[in-house]
Amino acid sequence: MGHTMILLILGLIVFSAVHFAIGLRAGRVKLENRFGRWGLRAFVALGALLGLALMAQGYSMARFYPIWTPAAWGQELGAVLMPVASILLVAAYVPSNIKKITAHPMLIAVILWAITHLLVRGDWASLLLFGGLGLYSALAMGLAWIRGVRPATTQKSPWFDGLVVVIGLALYGGLLIAHPHLFGVSVFQ
Repeated sequence: MGHTMILLILGLIVFSAVHFAIGLRAGRVKLENRFGRWGLRAFVALGALLGLALMAQGYSMARFYPIWTPAAWGQELGAVLMPVASILLVAAYVPSNIKKITAHPMLIAVILWAITHLLVRGDWASLLLFGGLGLYSALAMGLAWIRGVRPATTQKSPWFDGLVVVIGLALYGGLLIAHPHLFGVSVFQ
């Protein structure tokens, strides 16, 4: 499968390692004591960007090695899951009552994104990229639960919920339009 898969795997390892290092309280404290609060944020941001860049480069260069036949209904289910994922992604950054339902809207969004893409792709590179990031998200939620992270208890104005839905759906629409330009594949095939 060549060096492109190595880039993809290395990217997953770098991305996951950086996040797991701060996901464990001892790792976070050690890094924050060494680099300071902003140094820690820079470490995470640079590590995440490096990991994402390696994954993107490896995935874009990977040859198609089929493993399974994609589900015939995968696109239809994706048309349901991806708007929800987009709304959850926005909910990770905009205060809303969604955080009363889940403490991890971004991680759930990544899992939905991963499932959607695995349904419509059936190759090794997709399994590594989407499956790897989906697995990372599930493990990160488990570690956060162990650390005591729980859903919010404060009530937000319903106006924020509406704002999250509108922005999330706009993000979804933008991604539908931009998908062929950004990733070379039209969602509408």
